[in-house]
Amino acid sequence: MPDMLAPLIKYLEKEGLVEFDVQGDGERHFWNRFRIQKYAFLAKRFGLDLPYEHGMYLYGPHSRSLTKEYYSLARNSEKYEATRPELPEKFRSADFLEFAGGRNDDWLEMATTLLSKRKRIAGRDALLKNTENTKVGFTPEFIEETLRELEGEGLIQCDR
Repeated sequence: MPDMLAPLIKYLEKEGLVEFDVQGDGERHFWNRFRIQKYAFLAKRFGLDLPYEHGMYLYGPHSRSLTKEYYSLARNSEKYEATRPELPEKFRSADFLEFAGGRNDDWLEMATTLLSKRKRIAGRDALLKNTENTKVGFTPEFIEETLRELEGEGLIQCDR
């Protein structure tokens, strides 16, 4: 499997979804790292074969191996600059962009959190309740609306 991280980040940059400026402790750097994490997590659901496993952290799913790789890529700017934003045809880029493009950071956090939690929580009500209890600062209405959007896209199915 060819390394898809650099082409994915180039694609995300080309579409105006991220800025590949991840090194540093500033707020801008944090949110760029956050978005790369969330978009990579979502891209897998749209057919992009990425090897990263995500665990749940404060801001939703996070992959340590993805973090390690984008820092390495940032340090090797020649490799990154030579990369083209070309992704395999099986990646449904138009669907990905239509669904996830232009979303705010709260939505990205909530959508990826719900998708991640769904792996171990089957019931819709249980998923909503668990998410409400763990994601302080998000309203129940926002959580449910995000879940409805994921269901509508076919990215998540819950038992009633």
